[in-house]
Amino acid sequence: MSAESVEPYEALAALIERELQLVSLRSFDELQALKEVRIELERSMPATPPEAARATLERCRQLQKRVEIELLRVREVLLLELGRVRHAQRAADGYAPVRRQHRVVAAVA
Repeated sequence: MSAESVEPYEALAALIERELQLVSLRSFDELQALKEVRIELERSMPATPPEAARATLERCRQLQKRVEIELLRVREVLLLELGRVRHAQRAADGYAPVRRQHRVVAAVA
């Protein structure tokens, strides 16, 4: 097999590495755009990869697992931050002045 037949798989590995960086940076808009590039690249690949791509595909699998773990980590951090915001909002609500309800009086002549 030629090096040329492995090029798309190397490009895929590079894309997954970039995904990992973007997740770490919480650059989700860029991550979405990169996802579309990845889909197009994967569509261009043959259904059966060449034997020469085995090591690169294994690297892709490991990188993808790292992306998944990083996404779970970021999700957990975001959920903790959301919990802190909710807690602070409840505390702030306790200091808000009590609002009186306005009575509506209907005057009929």
